[in-house]
Amino acid sequence: MPNVKIYDREYALRSSADAARLQLVAAHVDSRMREIANESGAVDTLKVAILAALSLTDDLFRTQEELRKLDETVSRRSLECSSTLEQVLH
Repeated sequence: MPNVKIYDREYALRSSADAARLQLVAAHVDSRMREIANESGAVDTLKVAILAALSLTDDLFRTQEELRKLDETVSRRSLECSSTLEQVLH
């Protein structure tokens, strides 16, 4: 059961995930919380945690949208290449 420290609090996590990865994720959350606390001047841990969760979720949504657009571009180009190849071979 790995322990992680986030925003000066220690948490014992039950997870089958790799302990090193959990430490990395926890460090990222901690960093985002500290960044938000410094930028906003917020001192309430719950408020900082909620703002960090919103910020991280926004990052996730933006990344998912970029991935979707990239996937569409790759699919379109793949079809174009396939079409061009068929024309050359026939």
